[in-house]
Amino acid sequence: MIDRVSFRAFVAATEDVDRVREALGIFVPLDRITAVTAEGHFGNEIKILEASLKKKEARAFFSILREQLPASDQARLRREMADRLEDDSHFYLRLDKQAAYKGILRLTESKDALDVTTLVKTYPARREEALKILGELL
Repeated sequence: MIDRVSFRAFVAATEDVDRVREALGIFVPLDRITAVTAEGHFGNEIKILEASLKKKEARAFFSILREQLPASDQARLRREMADRLEDDSHFYLRLDKQAAYKGILRLTESKDALDVTTLVKTYPARREEALKILGELL
């Protein structure tokens, strides 16, 4: 069972925070996105946008991925599924922030990304069962 999907995006001082909000808005209602301000290494201001989806909404996120993520990226996720699952329950991926603003979903390894963490619940916590659930969703 998917318990929660969490999103995080870092917005540099040179970026438009509203554009990054719109990129997250593909998945989460804009009014549920929170922002905090932090100080970067060189004293620059960084905004951190966060949001999460629970239960049914979280499952809907995977429907969006299946429908909109290119086939090559879907295959990559399935291929890397075990490597992306940590602590037997946390599944990680990064989506291209600039592409998402344009309404396009694409995996990335860049730090300029929408960071996505999925909490997969199994009782008891078992890696094999979490991978099975993810396999069905992807």
